Amino acid sequence: MALRIIENTPILRKSAILQKYSSYLKSSEFKVDAFLWIIISVIFSIIIGLAVFVFTGIIFTPFADKSIQLGALFFLVLIDLMIGYPYLKAQQRIDEIEEALPDALRQMSDTLRAGGTYEYALREIANAEYGPLKKEMNEVLRKLEEGENFENSMKSLAENIDSRLVRRTVTIIIDSVYAGAGLANVLEEIAEDVRESHRINKDRKARTVMQVIFMFAAGGFIAPMIFGFVSTISTLLITAASSVASQAEQASAKSALGIINTSIQAYIFIETLATALMMAIMRDGNLGKSIIYFPVLLFIAYLAYIAAEFAASTLVGTVG
Repeated sequence: MALRIIENTPILRKSAILQKYSSYLKSSEFKVDAFLWIIISVIFSIIIGLAVFVFTGIIFTPFADKSIQLGALFFLVLIDLMIGYPYLKAQQRIDEIEEALPDALRQMSDTLRAGGTYEYALREIANAEYGPLKKEMNEVLRKLEEGENFENSMKSLAENIDSRLVRRTVTIIIDSVYAGAGLANVLEEIAEDVRESHRINKDRKARTVMQVIFMFAAGGFIAPMIFGFVSTISTLLITAASSVASQAEQASAKSALGIINTSIQAYIFIETLATALMMAIMRDGNLGKSIIYFPVLLFIAYLAYIAAEFAASTLVGTVG
């Protein structure tokens, strides 16, 4: 049985963020307490980050001067992926439910037209292969069998699925039942609207493929590689100038070089974050999806930066 740290800790239980994250874990069927999963993610990321730091600093000596950056990079990427994975799984589940919803609503409409009851129509959906939606419909039927009324049973469906589309659909169904409207016709219209919404989303993704590829290439490869060459050239020029400079001037030059390299790396971080946000908005219309793109983009961008530095150092015969 999973530990329930949040439920047994008043301070954590009051946190809206942790409660929301707990819903993601529950939706993705992770049998782990949200707070415990965050702790595990942090500890595992720290261990991997330290392992990379030791490996590059002691064993893989060509990148010894980048050991701190590489350790921090692996830490950031891993902690983002581990903490963001339940959110990703929950979003995939919601997408599958929304994709199956039009066919389920149409089947429910056909059942009602044939003279079936609301419960029988829901049972037909639960017996069909609609992926995660089938499981949620079984929960609705279980509540009906336990004596819960139709309204509360349907509201539980909206509560278990963090989807505005599902909530609106459930609200319309409940209102139609209580108003005595022809639910079969209403369900058919909702199914058409949902299907059209999915068609628009797919069309948007298809139309933005080239823009997304361009942003990924520019933000993940081209810009970091350019900055990698710039960093190496800056190091070469300052090193050459320092050979004929005074000791004070050499110290000042090294300080300036450190500022330049730090600024470049900070810019790469900000640039990849901005690129991930733009890709999420353009492709999915959801800023939350940037949690999928950012760690991968940051990992590729920084590796491209280091590879460009190493290649440029080899070409000019210097060590970056």
